Amino acid sequence: MNLEELRRLSRAAFNQTYRLEVMLYVAESEGLVTQTEVARALGLSVSNVQAPTRSLIECGLLTPLPKTDNRSLFLARTDSPAWDWARQLRTQAANAQAF
Repeated sequence: MNLEELRRLSRAAFNQTYRLEVMLYVAESEGLVTQTEVARALGLSVSNVQAPTRSLIECGLLTPLPKTDNRSLFLARTDSPAWDWARQLRTQAANAQAF
């Protein structure tokens, strides 16, 4: 995958460098994630995924679950065609390296 192109598309679409990567991770997950899990999986700091995560919550694409004894806040993916659009952007980024 062309990470540079993916991040360029993310900035163009969302004005956030890492939002598309976060969306793709969530889209491919079991549907429940934490910010720490997403950050680790993407090789980013938690602070890099906080703004994209907040945006996804504000857009209704992620729903925070009630906190339990666990210190982590779990986020549930909601059904939306936005996840398919994120996959389309990934394909577009991958095809960009072919040129």
